[in-house]
Amino acid sequence: MKPIFGSKNLSILFLSTFLFFTNEALFLPTLPLYLSTAGYTNFKIGTVLGAFALGVLFTRPLSGFITDEKGRKLSLAAGVLVFATAPLLYLVSTDFTYLIIIRFYHGLGISFYTTAFPAYITDASDVDRRGEILGHMATSTTLAFTLGPLIGTAIFASYGFKALIFLCSLTGLINFIIILRISEPQRKSAGEIKIPYRTVVFKRSVLVSSFIQVVYAVIFGGIMTFLPLLLKNIEGVSIGIFFMVQSIVIIACRFLAARLSDKYGRGPVFFYSFCIILSAVFLISKINSLPILIATAALFGIGSSLCSPALSAYIADNSDPSARGTVFSFFYGAFDAGVITAGIILGFIADLTNIRDMFMITAGGGFACLVIFSLLIQKGVKESLRWTLLF
Repeated sequence: MKPIFGSKNLSILFLSTFLFFTNEALFLPTLPLYLSTAGYTNFKIGTVLGAFALGVLFTRPLSGFITDEKGRKLSLAAGVLVFATAPLLYLVSTDFTYLIIIRFYHGLGISFYTTAFPAYITDASDVDRRGEILGHMATSTTLAFTLGPLIGTAIFASYGFKALIFLCSLTGLINFIIILRISEPQRKSAGEIKIPYRTVVFKRSVLVSSFIQVVYAVIFGGIMTFLPLLLKNIEGVSIGIFFMVQSIVIIACRFLAARLSDKYGRGPVFFYSFCIILSAVFLISKINSLPILIATAALFGIGSSLCSPALSAYIADNSDPSARGTVFSFFYGAFDAGVITAGIILGFIADLTNIRDMFMITAGGGFACLVIFSLLIQKGVKESLRWTLLF
C-alpha cells in the first residue's frame, strides 16, 4: 500500500472511498430487513433495491461526460453530496412508489463516484503497477464492507432505522468536506481529437468485459439483497459475520497477491478467481451452520479480491486517457444493469421457488456465462482461450 499512502491525493481518495462505501454498507444488510418487517415480498424488496441501480444506469452517460469534460474531482464531489442528502429522504414515507424514486436518486451518487474513482486512479498510476494500485485502492471498499454491515445491523437492532439514517447522512457530510481537499489529476492523452462515443464503447474488450460485469453484478446483487433474508432464519449465523470474514480474506489476498494480474496476465487471474466466486455462490445454497458460512465467505473473498481489479485493469489498459471516464461509465453501467436484474428477476425466482434454489440457479447460469466470456474476449476462439486460461 506504499504507492497509495506515499501520495497525498491517493491517500485522500482512499479515505473518501472508505467513507463513501461505508455509507452504502450501512444500508445493504438493513434495508432488506426493514422492508421485510414492513410486509414487502421478495419481489418488492428486490425492485426497491434495484431502483438504486436504475438511477445509476440512466445517469452513467452524464457522469462519464462530466468526469471526462469537467474533471474527476467534480464527479467525486457530486457523488458524495448525493450520499449525504439521500438517506434523510427515507424517513418521509415507506410507500412503494416513493421508495423507488428515492432509491433512484440515491443511485446517482454511485454513478458519479464510481465513474470518477477508477479514472482518477488510472490517471495517477503507472501502467506497470496499475493492477496492483487498483487492487490496493479497492481495499478501502473492502474495509467499508467489513465495518459497515456490522455497525449497521447493530445500530438497526439497538436504536432503529432512524438512527441509522442520521449516521449515514453524517458520514456523507464528513466525506464531502474531505473530498474537497483532493486535487484534479493531470491526464496524458494520446491526442486532442475527441473520440466518438460509439468508437469508445463498441470495442470487443469493452463489450465482452461489460457482459461478464453484468453477471458479476447479478451475483453481487443477489448476495446483498437475499443473503440477509436467508440467514435470518438460521441460528448462530449472521450477515455481519459473512461480510467480516469476506473482507478480512479480501484484504489479506490483496496484500499478498495484488500484483498477480500485472505479473501473470489479466485473463487467467480473472477467469480462475471468477470460478472461485461461482463456487461460493453454489455453497451459499448449502449454508446451515457457522463453518459453512465462514467457508463460503472466505471463497467469495478470495475470488472478489482478484476478480474485479484484474478486469478493471484490463479495461484501463485498453482505453484512451481522454475517454476513460466514458469507458468506465459504460463498464460500471453494466454492473448497474446486473444489480437491477438481480433485484427483480432473482426476487421473482425466489418467490417461485425459494432463496436456496435461487442461488443454485445463479451459480449455474454464471458458469455458462463465464464460458461465453472465455470464447469471445479475443478475436478468435483459440486466442480467447489462450488469453483466458494460460498464465
